[in-house]
Amino acid sequence: MYRLVLVFAAIFFSACSTMEVQSDYKEGYDFSKVKTFAVIHKPKEGENSLSVDRIIAAIAHTLQAKGLKQTKPTQADLLFLFHLNVTNKTDIYTDYQVVGFGRRSTVIATPRSYNYDEGRLIIDAVDRKLKKTVYRVEIKDELKAKKTPKAREAYIQKAIQKALQSFPPS
Repeated sequence: MYRLVLVFAAIFFSACSTMEVQSDYKEGYDFSKVKTFAVIHKPKEGENSLSVDRIIAAIAHTLQAKGLKQTKPTQADLLFLFHLNVTNKTDIYTDYQVVGFGRRSTVIATPRSYNYDEGRLIIDAVDRKLKKTVYRVEIKDELKAKKTPKAREAYIQKAIQKALQSFPPS
């Protein structure tokens, strides 16, 4: 029974995502008039171009699935720009353990730390004519190593779909 609980917990917690999404938009902007888009990215030195290309493709795929048409930046209603950032983080927590039995038991508090990389992706939708951001979404997640290019592509597609789920805002 104890093993069954451990197996279930491992499956449940591995399926849970730490992905957080926050979006903001310009109130009063008429998103129903948006028909075309372009994805723009200015690469930074040392940036992983494989990931960048996957993000561009995922944004385009997600927006096309919403009925928008991809076009040249000079003709697009909205320009989608994105920024990537990875930060090494440390999570410090206390682990409590009961030692002993009955009246002779005691609780020991043990501080523990967990190091991880947090990825942050910000996507801005800029009205080309107004030259102003009309929609912004930020997605944060604890990054875990993906073993294959297909797994990396699937993760990025899932993240972008989740990020743009509420676009266009109603």
